[in-house]
Amino acid sequence: MTKLLEVKNLTICYKTDLGVVNALNDVSISVEEGKTFGLVGETGAGKTTLAKGIMRLTPIPPGDVKSGQILYNGKDLMKLEEAEIRKIRGKHISMIFQDPMTSLNPVMTVGDQIAEVVINHENISVKDAYVKTNEMLELVEIPSERSSEYPHQFSGGMKQRVIIAMALACNPKLLIADEPTTALDVTIQAQVLEMMKELKNKFNTSVLLITHDLGVVAQNCDDVAVIYAGEVVESGTVRDIFKNMKHPYTEGLFASIPNIAEDVRRLKPIDGLMPDPTSLPKGCKFHTRCKYAQDVCRNEHPKMTLVNDRHIVRCFIQENLVSRRDIDEK
Repeated sequence: MTKLLEVKNLTICYKTDLGVVNALNDVSISVEEGKTFGLVGETGAGKTTLAKGIMRLTPIPPGDVKSGQILYNGKDLMKLEEAEIRKIRGKHISMIFQDPMTSLNPVMTVGDQIAEVVINHENISVKDAYVKTNEMLELVEIPSERSSEYPHQFSGGMKQRVIIAMALACNPKLLIADEPTTALDVTIQAQVLEMMKELKNKFNTSVLLITHDLGVVAQNCDDVAVIYAGEVVESGTVRDIFKNMKHPYTEGLFASIPNIAEDVRRLKPIDGLMPDPTSLPKGCKFHTRCKYAQDVCRNEHPKMTLVNDRHIVRCFIQENLVSRRDIDEK
């Protein structure tokens, strides 16, 4: 499959009065054409920082993109001028932000806001732009007559549909969805995700789906990366991660989910808290919470180890197993 987006060794920090926040540390992921890539991790792991970095929306200052490449169709977005990136943002790469309540302008009608995107990126008349706006609203199951209404007249789920209509108005090749169902109740979540899947198939759009919900990943993603303390600790196909997980953090995430097949009284949370990004621990970032931690984990930083063709993990345990296997094979 062709790689539509490749993020290579991206490092982003924020310089604050309390110190330097190491938000992303040498992160690399790739999204293939027509596929959905899931990014999973706790709050504060760096998921949104990565999304905004791809969109070139990192606030500078306090943000500082220290290194890395963001390749879209082979073109490095980091080297483009602001005028050039604006032509790509919204037209080729769109983003659904976390909170639909704050993503819409309260003093503009929803129709005007969608039409504005179309007018900015498509070489069509204002009249045709509003025709396209009405088509997009109907596509997300909102009557086109409501295009003249304001955001406060819509429910949370309807606002999210408007945001999706806006994001897909110019048929982008890549859609970044940053926890698109966080503020919605469970029933509406399912409806929104199902609609996103249908629209993805209709337009053959690639999706980078950011979430902390492993159930959402299982139902919607082809590939997935697990991010912890600003770095990817495990990546592979959904089957690799769900059936053959290797990193202790990934194991902890799955162990903390209730299992309807087991009769248990208490959940099994991961001990401790994510480290302070202004003072990350030496060695493996997870060693302070890992029950398998050894001296090497506390003093040295693990590299990514290849488990199979697409499954990679950042852990000394797996690194040692692979080394022993190679020795045995020789």
